[in-house]
Amino acid sequence: MLTRRYPLPSVRTLRPVFGDNAKQARAILEMSRRELEQLPAGADRVRECYNPPATSDLRLTCLDAIAGTHGVESFECRDGSVCDYLNAGDTYALTLVRFRGRYRVTCWGDIAERHA
Repeated sequence: MLTRRYPLPSVRTLRPVFGDNAKQARAILEMSRRELEQLPAGADRVRECYNPPATSDLRLTCLDAIAGTHGVESFECRDGSVCDYLNAGDTYALTLVRFRGRYRVTCWGDIAERHA
């Protein structure tokens, strides 16, 4: 059983980003690495990488596939931490962000202003 440091966003919280796919997005957030590798987007990501991608990379890639966003992007903060996000096409559009190990629905621009 996988233990989580932070709670995951609810289906209701995910709905602005994923619409009708919010339940599927929540399921992907709960999946094990093995389950992620079996999804079409996850399998494609593993095949295109020379070294195995991080589980968070796989998870975001699978989420990007159902969100209809423009890929997974990242930036480094002043403290060396990394913020990964689904590119929604606008710095201040709501999207799914992974920052300091926590998945949340926010805009990455706010995080960049405070931490980058």
